[in-house]
Amino acid sequence: MAEVPVIQILDKKNYFKQALVPLPNALPLPPLGESSLRVRTEVLCVTSNNFSYCRHGEMFGWWDVHPIPPSTPAPYNDASTYGRINCWGYAKVIDSTFAGVPKGSFVWGYLPIGTLPQDFQVKQGNVPNQFIVTEPYRQKQLPVYNRYMVFPETLSKEIEARSDGIAYDSLARVMHLTAYLMTDFMFPPDPSQSVSLTPAQADLTDATIVVFAPGSKVGLAMAHLLRHQRPAGKPRRVLAAASESSRPFVEATGLYDAVVSTGADPVEALAGAPKDKKVVIVDFGGRAGVAWKWAAQLAPAFPKIQVLAVGFQVSDPTEQGEQAAPPAGVEVLQVMADDLLTAAIAKVGEREYFEGMFKSWEGLRKDGFKGFRVNWGEGMEAVKEAWDRFARNEAQADEGLVFKL
Repeated sequence: MAEVPVIQILDKKNYFKQALVPLPNALPLPPLGESSLRVRTEVLCVTSNNFSYCRHGEMFGWWDVHPIPPSTPAPYNDASTYGRINCWGYAKVIDSTFAGVPKGSFVWGYLPIGTLPQDFQVKQGNVPNQFIVTEPYRQKQLPVYNRYMVFPETLSKEIEARSDGIAYDSLARVMHLTAYLMTDFMFPPDPSQSVSLTPAQADLTDATIVVFAPGSKVGLAMAHLLRHQRPAGKPRRVLAAASESSRPFVEATGLYDAVVSTGADPVEALAGAPKDKKVVIVDFGGRAGVAWKWAAQLAPAFPKIQVLAVGFQVSDPTEQGEQAAPPAGVEVLQVMADDLLTAAIAKVGEREYFEGMFKSWEGLRKDGFKGFRVNWGEGMEAVKEAWDRFARNEAQADEGLVFKL
C-alpha cells in the first residue's frame, strides 16, 4: 500500500499555528503531463527564513507557489484562511517526461513542506544542470524561485549519510547567494563595477560595518566572504551586534573583528572608528528595530552612514510590536536579491555568474561555520516540532535544523 502523503498547512494570519494534514484522497497520482517533473521533497530545513516567507507571503505571492491540493479536507481547503509555505532543500525526481532530468535525479530549489509529490512543467535553463519552472501560475514569482539545480542519483548516498554538506546546502546555500550578490555585485571590490549603486555608495574601503542578526546564516555568509574571499576594497572592521543569547556563538565563529551586545552604547562600540569614513549598518533581522536605534544614535557622530535593510526578525504575527522608523538623514538601501541577481547576470553573463557563485559557495561549504551544529531530524512530526520551537523562540543561533522526509 502506498504511503499516505502528509503536508503542512498554516493559518496565513497566524502562521505560528500549523497542522499536519494527511491526504489519502490524493492517491493514486494522476498521469504526468508533457515536459514535466514529479518531485518529492527529501531534505528541507526550518529557519527564520521560512517565517519571513509567511510574513510577506501576500505581498510577494509566496503563499501561491505551492497551492493547497484539491484533495485537502475541510477546513484546510479554504485558501482564504490557510496556505502552504515553502523551504529550500532537495527533492527526488520520482517521475519525468522531461528529457533533461531523468527519473531518480535530485533537484535543489524552492520546495513544498510535505511528502505529497509536486508536479510542474519545466524548460531547460541556459546553464548546465539547471531548469526553469514554466507553470503559468508560477510566472508571477520572482525568477530566483523558479530556477532549480539538478544533481545525479548518486547524491542519495550523501543524503542517507546525513552529511554536513547536504545540510549546509539546505540551510545556507540560498543565504550565501544573497551574501555573494551583496559583496561581489552590490559592493564589489572595485566600487565602480557595482550593479546597483554609485561608486561612492558602493565603496567599502576602510568602512566600519555593523551587522545585526550576525548569527543568521546570511550574516555569517557575508562575514565569511568579506574575511576570506574579498581581494580588495576591504572594510576597516566588521562588527557584530548580537543578542546576549547568541553572542557566545557569534564570537566562536571567528568571523567578526569584534562582537558587542545590541544593548551597548553605539558610540562607545565604535570608539576609534574614523569619523570621516563610512559606517554601514547591515540589518539581517535585528529585534525590535534595534538597527534604526543605533543609526539614530550614531548619525550625529558619523555623517557617512548607510543602513542596508535585508531581513526580518521572527515575531508573533498576532502581536503589534514597536515599529521603529529610519532616522532622518540616514541613507537607507533595500537589498532585493532577485533584482541583484538579474543585474549580475546582465553584467557578466549567466554562465559566468553561476561559475563564480558556485566556486564561492564551495569554499564556504568546505569551511563551514565554526561552532555551528547541524541537527538532523526525520519525518514531518520532527518538522512540526521545529516549527513550534521557532514560534516559542526556543531555536538556538548555533544550530541548524535539517530534516530527511
